[in-house]
Amino acid sequence: MTVHVGKIGGHIALGAAMRLPRHRRRMDFLPYAFVAPILLLLAAISFYPSLYAVWLSTTNASLLRLAQAHFVGLHNFVRLAGDSVFLNGLWHTLRWDLTVVLSELALAVPVALFLNQKFPGRALVRAAVVLPYILPPAVTALLWLYMFDGNFGVMNDLLVRVGLQEHYVAWLSGGTSSFLVTAAAMVWSGMPLMAIVLLAVLQTIPTELYEAASVDGASAWQRFRRITLPHLRPTIAFLLLLRTIWMSNYIDMIFIMTRGGPGFSNYTESVYSFMLTQQLEVGYSSAVAVALALALMAASAFYVRHLSRTVLA
Repeated sequence: MTVHVGKIGGHIALGAAMRLPRHRRRMDFLPYAFVAPILLLLAAISFYPSLYAVWLSTTNASLLRLAQAHFVGLHNFVRLAGDSVFLNGLWHTLRWDLTVVLSELALAVPVALFLNQKFPGRALVRAAVVLPYILPPAVTALLWLYMFDGNFGVMNDLLVRVGLQEHYVAWLSGGTSSFLVTAAAMVWSGMPLMAIVLLAVLQTIPTELYEAASVDGASAWQRFRRITLPHLRPTIAFLLLLRTIWMSNYIDMIFIMTRGGPGFSNYTESVYSFMLTQQLEVGYSSAVAVALALALMAASAFYVRHLSRTVLA
């Protein structure tokens, strides 16, 4: 009887072992089923448009004759090498990225440190800090446009009243002044995102580290440099990369406030590509966009490699 039960048990175990691989193979498809909808969505709204833009960049396509577009190879990219607007746009894009992203970071760190402190009404202050970021970019652009209007802007009125100006100034009519006003509007709108992300990181730092440092006689600056900053550094590095890519492709604020002007003084590559599209030159516009994407991919790869060897090592 014992032998018989053992045989039965052996047959059951053998049957289960034979069925197990098939069962596992069926279960292995479950994660792919969950991921499939988002992959299809990305293919529809991201991958396909990107590939289509690459194809357009190799044609002479125009919105007036899109069906008659012809393949021209690298002609559009050769044309970029002699396009002064595109070449100057590289500097304008770099200037825009550095000014906005570094200014956001310089303001976000002290704001995050302040919001991490305990004080009455902290929740209300935190909510108020986020307001500029949740406003639509078009609304923010119009607010700053009216504030710095050369005829009735409130900033001109205040500066004249306190004696810093003798008369009203057309801020958005000068190349440098229009850039500074537009960049300030972008910093005001984008800084809260950095501040909230850094605040989240600050709240994960154990308070015991600060208590031990205080017992050892460390000053506030030493605690920030030895404890706070090392914890923030990986997140800061990620935010710098993310915001730089985002700002390189940003159009809304620049277009609404300056239309890229005066002249071409505020033409970043993304604005230039957008303006070319308005002129119906989608082939050449796509070449500008693809060139910008390739430059960002190369810079991002170099930056990530550098981070992996230093900050994330």
